[in-house]
Amino acid sequence: MPQELFNNLLPPPSQEEAADELSPEGTFALTVRDKDLPPVIREVVANAPDSRKIPAFIACLSPLCALSTRIRLQYYYDGQRKSALLLQVIIEAPQSSGKQFAADIERLIMDDTLKARDQEQRRIEQKYREKKRCRSQNKEMEEEPKTTIRVIPPTISKTVLVKRADFYERNLGDVLTFWMFAEELSQVTDAGKQGYSNLRTIMRTAYDLGSRFGIDFASDNSYSAIADINICSMFCSTPSALDEYMDKKAIEGGNITRTVLCKLDDQIGADGQLFKPFSDNQLNAISGTLAKIMSDTYTADGALRDVRLLDTSWIDKDVRRWCVSKGKEALATGSSAIDVFRKRSSVSAFRIMALCYYLYLIDGTPEPLAQKRSRKIYLFMADYILGMLLARWGGRFEELQAKRGDFSITSSRPKLIDRLSKEFSRDQLRVLIQEYGVATPDRVLISQWKANKWIEETGKYVYRKLI
Repeated sequence: MPQELFNNLLPPPSQEEAADELSPEGTFALTVRDKDLPPVIREVVANAPDSRKIPAFIACLSPLCALSTRIRLQYYYDGQRKSALLLQVIIEAPQSSGKQFAADIERLIMDDTLKARDQEQRRIEQKYREKKRCRSQNKEMEEEPKTTIRVIPPTISKTVLVKRADFYERNLGDVLTFWMFAEELSQVTDAGKQGYSNLRTIMRTAYDLGSRFGIDFASDNSYSAIADINICSMFCSTPSALDEYMDKKAIEGGNITRTVLCKLDDQIGADGQLFKPFSDNQLNAISGTLAKIMSDTYTADGALRDVRLLDTSWIDKDVRRWCVSKGKEALATGSSAIDVFRKRSSVSAFRIMALCYYLYLIDGTPEPLAQKRSRKIYLFMADYILGMLLARWGGRFEELQAKRGDFSITSSRPKLIDRLSKEFSRDQLRVLIQEYGVATPDRVLISQWKANKWIEETGKYVYRKLI
């Protein structure tokens, strides 16, 4: 992805930081130095080769969010509605391009935390099923164990998913976050061909705390419930598998805008990318942080901790400023893709920022410094997510919108107002609209530009630019 996509809103680095923001090859890198990242992410990114630092950063996010299930947030545009740390990440790269680093990071974070706890829960379920099979017909069976499984496969059926989510509320009194990981996205698309396990709709509601999904069967042998299903996920994918997963319904339905896409762009003939092994100090820092997150979730006897509302009001102005600036860009270009994609790009970036802020506080970073670094991460990730979405699906989204009669343009996103002379007529704007294939009518653009005081009318269908 071009460096220019990321540089517009980020504050210029200090001389001390500048050397760390560019890799030896001069490619764009994270706006926070490796050593200044929050724990766990810090150790992983520090050991990543230059071309994998941003992908390694992104691969840490969703599993850490899944662990931090008791954190609650107040997003600027959500009013009084609380949100949670919910992310859906996709790592895209051609086959044999080294996507396994994401699986290594997932195991590092999950093996001794959620997976270890789930293994105990699954053993309880297995013993119950074995007893049930072996019992005599007349023998009364003991009550089904109250398990809470959180690591789920992409092939899970809707019925089992709803049942497990409902068990959280029945057995623990509140919702928890599921963790779903697939080294091959084709696992998800292959399972989706079976109607019972097509999860695209559920993945949309799973992005937002409080969005409920339900199933209702007449049979006593099935499980009926309406549950709040929350899922953090990370899928590795080839371009063709991603095209199959993000089909027309997913593009128009909103699956793409809920996605944090990370595309690996290695040069042809590039050597394999090797991560350095972790030192004992790094492993201790990682395990210590993960233990603190788990202790913020469960008490010693397995009950849930109270939710923790993270105060992020200090970034509200930055969120609004970024969203407004991208709204103006959408207006200047007539792009519905920018207008639609910017909203959830900001939401996902905000959740990433909040996760990092939480990790900084766990690590004992002073709040002013934690806020400063977290703010940089928000601005970087908001631009990154939006840029990736536009590059991957912007053109297709606008084609579909144009076919439906909605206002849109092609993904080249020309700024029409910049291509007009200081004084221009509506006929000149109409010619420009036709030249660039913009579907937004001239009357709509004129009306919006006047409302934003970008132009003034000097005569009948004649205007002057004010910017």
